Order: sequence, then structure tokens, then C-alpha cells
Amino acid sequence: MHTLPAGPRFPALQALKLARDTKRFFLDAVGRYGDPFTLPLPPGDVVVTGDPEGIREIFTADPSLFTPYAVLPLEPVVGRHSVLLLDGAPHRRERKLLTPPFHGDRMRAYGDLMAAITLRKAAELSAGAKFKAQDLTQEISLEVIIEAVFGVRDPARVALFREVIVGYIEAYTPPLMMIEPLRRSFGGLGPWARFQRFSERFHALLAEEIEARRKNGEVRDDILSLLLSVRDEEGRPMSNEEIDDELRTMLIAGHETTAIGMAWALDGIHRSSRIRERLLSEIRELGPAPSPEALVKLPYLSAVCDEALRLHPVVGMVSRKLLAPFTFRGVELPPGAAVMAAIVLVHHNPAVYPDADVFRPERFLERKFTPFEYLPFGGGARRCLGAAFALYEMKIVLGTLLSAHRFQVLSAEPPRVVRRNVTLGPSEGAPLRYLGPVQRAVA
Repeated sequence: MHTLPAGPRFPALQALKLARDTKRFFLDAVGRYGDPFTLPLPPGDVVVTGDPEGIREIFTADPSLFTPYAVLPLEPVVGRHSVLLLDGAPHRRERKLLTPPFHGDRMRAYGDLMAAITLRKAAELSAGAKFKAQDLTQEISLEVIIEAVFGVRDPARVALFREVIVGYIEAYTPPLMMIEPLRRSFGGLGPWARFQRFSERFHALLAEEIEARRKNGEVRDDILSLLLSVRDEEGRPMSNEEIDDELRTMLIAGHETTAIGMAWALDGIHRSSRIRERLLSEIRELGPAPSPEALVKLPYLSAVCDEALRLHPVVGMVSRKLLAPFTFRGVELPPGAAVMAAIVLVHHNPAVYPDADVFRPERFLERKFTPFEYLPFGGGARRCLGAAFALYEMKIVLGTLLSAHRFQVLSAEPPRVVRRNVTLGPSEGAPLRYLGPVQRAVA
């Protein structure tokens, strides 16, 4: 008989509370039950920790003890070959194949493209206009995926991909994700049928790109082309179906998440004249048109990105389901139970982050945090493969925007955190006003 740590009851009610206000739920539960506590959720009991030592136990444990927890609702949108859904040897193989495009010189090849897309999208803003920061950053992020990941550059085809992808993402609504009986066509008229139609169009577009790339054999630096060239230890390439699934995974895992992080950063920067001026001073030292490689090396810009992801982690927790008994925080947990690293909790732990509710980038210049204290991209054997790519994009987009354009917040009250499917974003998309281009001094 295994005794789990104390915690609340009624799974459906706890799932609702967790979705409504993730941070408040976790803080209240730790205050009442201590750390760790057991969270009953519809898929099964989860033992939750926000303590760095508990998180260390999860991330440094033998990966073979775990399998992904509650990820099956993602299968229709990312595919059964997605690295998010695999475990064991297939997961290790897929991670090894997917790692090279997101690191080193290959990743840095996309810097100029990211900057160009940023300037192109910002040029569409009108001086004095109100807009949602997240709308702008999502447009930029989506274009980066279409051009840098999928390798689509023809403007008409980029527009077609954009139309289909937006429909594809919007069609897979939270009810479809969480309520399996809704995934029926109902004579071609229901929400599932609508998602299926966009899914078929998206598959067809990806299949055309994959086939065209295989035929012409052109050496290109987009991620799709790189995936076509990789081989596993036995010399086997990725199949078309595997590539399709991983491209969709990159879209789902990297589009809205990166955009939300950038939107939070823009809001935080413009709520403090001290932070804004320090950052602008750092950027101005690079001249009127800073290069992407110069921007990513700026220490205060890096700290701003890190602090935005600390204060407002885009994903509030990461979980693992046990395949075997696991001793966690001195308690033996049975197979079938799950463990959760509550990112929101540890990122607001006052013992780790004094003034944890304050946006203060300087903390990342004052000390280095461990992977068990700062984990916006998860950790361990399942840490987000695109973490370096996302941070690279954040720095280039933010640095490029602020080097050329001026903004201000619209309200003294910061945005609330609201749930968007599995992500946590700013209410109303973090509204800003565009003040116009930066005025250069005339020599």
C-alpha cells in the first residue's frame, strides 16, 4: 500500500481551478498541504513539487522510469511520431536526429532572416495606433517558422501556408483537445470535421515541400532540408511521416510559446523607464542597424528575456508518469502515479528569487541559477529541443524592434495571466501603443 502526500480532492474541480489561475492554485496548495502535495487530476494522481531539490530528483532520475503524462490529447495536432509523445529508444533516436538544426552555426544562419521578418512586420504599424503585442510577435514567429523551418520563401506560398496554419491551430480548440467524444465528424459539420479539413490541407502543403526538396537535392539551410539529410546510427533517414509530424510539432511547440514570451518581455520593458532606458542604451551602443549576432551577445537584453520567462513561464508545469516505483522526496510512489515540476512555483519561490513578483532583469546578471531553479523550457531528458532557438529568436526580434521603433503601455495595470490551451499568456494580448520609428540624431 502506497501513501501519497496530502492534497486536495475532487479531480474535475482541481483541474478547473488549475486552469483558471495556475499560479494562485499552486501557491494556495503549497500553503495548505506543503511541498510536495498530491494533485488529483482526471488522468490520475500527480505529486507536485516547486522545490529545487524535488525538481532535481525528477530531472536527474533514470529517464526509463518515466513516460509522457497526459500528452495523448496532442496527438491529432502533432502526430504519433512526435518527439513529445515518444519515450524510450524511439524518443532518444528522435532527439538525436532533431538536435543539430537547433544549435551552433546552423541555428545562427537564421539570424538575418529573423531580423528582416521583424522589420517587415513592424513596418505595417501606424504611428499612434493601439495594437496587441502578442498579435505582432505571433505574426513574426509564424513567419520565422514558415521561412526558416519549412523553408518556404515565395510570398504567395508563404501567404498560403499562413492561412492554412492559422486555421489549423484555431480549429483545434480546448474542448476538442480535452473531450475525446467530440472528435467525431458528425456528418462533416462539427468542429472536428473543420479541424480535419485544415489538417488535410496542412499535410498536403508539407508533403509538397518534402517531395520537392527530395527531388531537387538543392543544398539549403532551412530545418526541413536539414531533417531530410540526417541519418540515425544505423544510417536510416527520417520517413516522410516522421518529418511531417516533427514539423507540426515545431509549429505547435515553438510558435505561440515564443510569441508569448516576447509579448511579456515587451510589456515588462515598457512598464519601467529604468529598465527601458538601460536596455535602449545597451542597444544604441551597437549603432543604428545592429547585427543579429551583436544583439544576441548583449547581457542586459539576455537578462530581460530570461526574466520575462521567469516571471511569466509560458508553460506552468512539466509532468512525467511513472513506469516503475520511484522514491521521491522520501516517499515511494507506485507505477501509474505521476510527478510534476511546477515551474510557476519555483519561479516564484522567494527563497530563490527575492521580490519574485517584480520584473527585475538584473537578478540574472547578479547570479547564475541552476537548471532546477530556472526551467522555462523544462529539464532533464525531455527539455525543450528548441530552447536555444527560442531564446535566439527572442533576442533578435526584441533587439531589432527596439533599435528601430518606440512603444508605450496603455494601462498602469499589467496584463493578467490567462490560459490559452496549454500555454499561459497575457490578457488582451498585452496592449501597446506604437509611437513611431526611432528618431536618429542628424550629424
